[in-house]
Parts: sequence; structure tokens; C-alpha cells
Amino acid sequence: MPSRSTRAYVLGLCVVAASVSVVSIVNVSRPTDIAWFAALVLLSVQLKAPLGRNVDVSLTSVVAVATYPVLGMWGAPALIGALFATRQQTSFYKRAYNVAQNVVCTFIGGAAYVALGGEVGALARGSFPQILLPMTVAIIAWHVANAALLIGVLWLDGGRAPVRGIRTNFFEVFLSFLGYSYLGLLLAVLWLGQLGPFAGLLLLVPLLVARWAFAQYAAEQKSHQSTLQALAQAIETKDLYTRGHGERVARAARMLGSQIGWDGDRLDAVAEAGLLHDVGKIGVPTRVLQKDGRLTEEEFEAIKQHPLHGVEVVGDIAFLEDARAGIMHHHERYDGTGYPSGLRACDIPVFARVLSISDAFDCMTSVRSYRAARPVAEALEELQRCRGSHFDPELVDEFVTAVEREGWQAAPVQPVQPVPRAEQKVVFDHDDPVHPPQVEGSAEANS
Repeated sequence: MPSRSTRAYVLGLCVVAASVSVVSIVNVSRPTDIAWFAALVLLSVQLKAPLGRNVDVSLTSVVAVATYPVLGMWGAPALIGALFATRQQTSFYKRAYNVAQNVVCTFIGGAAYVALGGEVGALARGSFPQILLPMTVAIIAWHVANAALLIGVLWLDGGRAPVRGIRTNFFEVFLSFLGYSYLGLLLAVLWLGQLGPFAGLLLLVPLLVARWAFAQYAAEQKSHQSTLQALAQAIETKDLYTRGHGERVARAARMLGSQIGWDGDRLDAVAEAGLLHDVGKIGVPTRVLQKDGRLTEEEFEAIKQHPLHGVEVVGDIAFLEDARAGIMHHHERYDGTGYPSGLRACDIPVFARVLSISDAFDCMTSVRSYRAARPVAEALEELQRCRGSHFDPELVDEFVTAVEREGWQAAPVQPVQPVPRAEQKVVFDHDDPVHPPQVEGSAEANS
């Protein structure tokens, strides 16, 4: 259920949309065209395609843009057609918000078009390219208004920062939306020619092609996720105690990346690296991974090879190219005593420095065979203790800030079987700075 402030926001937006619709219907000179455009809106919503996580593309903005040369600033009521095409299982507030948002955005775009002298009702010979300026400004106004209204509801409902909302919901998709919105201009030209409402049928083919393109993109993203999940599950078969570890490291890496200002593809890439940072363990013998005593030199060398194995596993997967540096170097230490390359400080790729912190934090806050999960506050203190030795000090500070602000949902609690003192063995965990690997013939090895 939306918060009270969100419900008030949506209600206020609906009042504005209703007022705009009444004024538009009173002033429009061709009311039947509104009905025809509403039918096109209904059709475009039925043809909507998924674009990504919780994002659908319905192409209604194409129809909205087409109303500007045909109806000027009075075409907004046509967007009410979306109300009858929205899935019934969608909540009332979401349906009301979506329709009201489209109505208001269309009115704002139309007002911008008219204010810049865009022709309405007929296009005179020689209208091009002069009409492109008011049309472009109108399209931009539509998308800016859309982003602003969306940011407002996200901020009220979930507390998301407005600037972050702008980056996520506007700039990432704006150029593609701007491009296909010009289909609306083509629709208007055909409409004002001799085709009238039949122009919508003629333009149906490119609309279907646009929908197909978005659907293909969504299918590709789904395939990527399936590949990632399959690799992550393959890792977990090595050790049940690490079940879900990759997902949590990905979540922590995304949280830290967002804290330092990353977004879009870069944020997705570091999360993918977090999910697959231990994929190279597939190439390490299970008896070595699960050994709870001192390692031989050969066994520890086998452990140290898992980042290299990881790069080999993902080497031919093109969409994981940005994740490779993180997978390769997530066990480097800030003081240069890590592996596999002994890099130090800023020579360590930033993805790897982010993963190093995320990996250690989840390890400490998760159950292991030799101990219960440590409290979040204690794990953060350990990260701070190791800043400058194990971890990038600035990134540790940013991570602590992010966790303190957003909180952390640790791994599900699992029972730890008590081991009699007489049977207790030396334990290690190469992800945990408190329990580094113990190697035969040495006091301590690098974690």
C-alpha cells in the first residue's frame, strides 16, 4: 500500500489531469480526433514491450507527439485511452498515476509546441525544417515532465534521492525515447495529409518493429541474467556454506557503487562481477576449498589460482568484459601483499577494490562452518580496522556510510554445530580478514 504522501501526490496529479482534460475538450476544434487518438493509445499500450527491470515501453509518447500538429495543446485527453488497456491486476494508484502522468506530460509538450510557433491543424508547404525545432522542444518537454513526475513519486514512496532518480530514469533511456518519438511527427504528417485516422494503421508496422526491437533487447537481458545465475549456482555446488554469497556480494557492490556515484551500465557491471567473483572456484578441488586445517603450499597455490580460473571462465562471454578486472583482482590487498599479482593501492582496478570490501563484509556477516555470523556493526569495525592494509580506505568509509544509511540484510541464519574442544581444528577463510589461510611451514598467509 502506498504511503499517505504518495496517495496524496497521485490524487493531486489526477486532479490536475482531470482539469487539463476538461479544458482541452472544451477548447479543441476537432473532438472526434481525440477519440481516434485515444484508440491508438489503447492499441499502443496493448503492444507495450518490457525494456528491463520493472520498465515497460508502451510507445504512448509516439501518439502523444502526433497530437501536437493535429490538435495543438488540446490533445491530452487522448491519453486517457491508456486507462482501459492497463492490466487489471495493477493497483488502482499505479493505474491512476500512469494515466494522469501521460495526460499532464502531453499537455506540457503541446503547450511548448504551440509556444514556439508550431503549426496546428495543417502543415503548409515549406513547413520543414522549421517545424523540427518546436517539435523537438515539445518532445524534450514531454520527457522532462515525465522524469520529474516519476522522480517525485519514487522519492515519496521509497525515499530515493531525486538526483539518483534523474540519472536512472531519464538519461539512461532519453536518447532512445527521443529517437522513436519522432515517429509521432511522421504520424501527424500522414494524419494531416489525406489519410486522417487511417494514418495510425499505416504507421502500425514501424510501431510493431519498434516493439519487436525492445522485446529483443529485453530477451537478451533475460538471457544474460540466466547465464549469470547458472554460473552462480555452479559455484555454490562447491560449498553449501557459500549459498547466496554471490548475490549478497553483488548487492553490497551495487550499494557501494551507487554510494560513490556510479549508475547505469557501470553499476550493473560491478554487480555482475560481484555475483561471479568466485566463479573460478569451479577449477579448485573441493577437498581444498572445504579443508578446515592448515593448507600445504600446493593447496594454497591452488586456492590462489581461482581468480585466474574465473577470468578463463568468463573470458569468452562478451557482456562480462567489464567484470573481468574485478574477478581477476578481488583478492589483491591495498598494501600490495594480496594475490594473484601483488598489486597495491590505486594500481588495483577499482572494481576489484569494491569487490574486496563487499566480499569480506558478506563473509563476516554470514555463517561459516567454524563460527556464527558476526553482527553488522562488528563487521564494519573490522573493515575500518583493515582500511589501508587490506582495503581501500576511502572506499571503506563510503561503504560504512552506505550500510549505515540503507541498512543490510544479512544471510539467512543457519545453525552452527558446536565442535568439542578436543576435535577443534585450525580453520581458515580466504575471504575473512579475521581468519586468513594457514599454510604449513608459515605463520600466516595472505587473505
